[in-house]
Amino acid sequence: MTTVLTTLLRMYRPTLLWFAGFLVVGVTVIDAVVGRFAEQPFSLWMFVAGSAVKYWLGVVGVTLVAVNLRQFVAAGITRRDFIAGGLLFGVLLAVAFALFVPVGHGFEYALRGGADGVPTDYPQWSPGVAVSEFGHILPSCLAYLVAGAAASAGFYRFGAWGGLPLLVPALVPVAASEGLLGLGDNGEVLTRFLPYSAALAVCLLVTVLGVVLYHRELRHVAIRSAPMG
Repeated sequence: MTTVLTTLLRMYRPTLLWFAGFLVVGVTVIDAVVGRFAEQPFSLWMFVAGSAVKYWLGVVGVTLVAVNLRQFVAAGITRRDFIAGGLLFGVLLAVAFALFVPVGHGFEYALRGGADGVPTDYPQWSPGVAVSEFGHILPSCLAYLVAGAAASAGFYRFGAWGGLPLLVPALVPVAASEGLLGLGDNGEVLTRFLPYSAALAVCLLVTVLGVVLYHRELRHVAIRSAPMG
C-alpha cells in the first residue's frame, strides 16, 4: 500500500502543481480585472476553486481505475494493495484541496481589502469561517473522488451496458453532498435540509457505501491488457 501511495503521489505531483497554480493565477487575474470595472459581491475564488477541486478529484477517481489499475497490477501490485493505496492517496488529495480552498478564500479576502474593502454581501472570511468551509468542502471532495472511482470501476468490470445501472448508486455521494452541503449565491457555504452534523453523517455514510461498491467491483476484476500500437 505504501508503494502505491508514494508512486501515485510522484505520478500526479506535476499535474497537481499545475492545476493549483492555474487556479491561483487565473482567479487572481480575473478578480483584479473585474474589480476595476465593477464591485462584485461574490467570491470568485469560492465559486471557481470550490467547484474545480471537486471535479478534478472526480477525474482522479476515474483515472485511478481506467489508467492506473492496469499499470500497477502489471508491475506486480495486488488489487487489494492498489485499492487501499489508491483510496489513501485520494483521501490525502481531498484533505489537501479542502484546505486549499478556504486558504485561497483568505488570500482573496485580503487582496480585496478585508472587511473594509469588500461589499456587504461578499462572504466574510475568518479562521472560524475557514474551518466551516473546510468542513463543507471535504465531504464533497471525498464524494466526487469515490463517485468517479466507483462509476469507472463499474464500466471497467461490466462494460458499457452493465456499468450503466451502477452509475446511479455510484453518484449518490455526489447528490448527497451537493444537496446537503453546498454554496450560496455569493460563494458562502450552506447547510440545507438538515443540521450540519446530520448532513455530514449522511454524506460520509453514502460515501463509505460508495467505497464498498468500488471495492466489490474491483476485487476480482480481470485486468485488461494495454491496447497495441
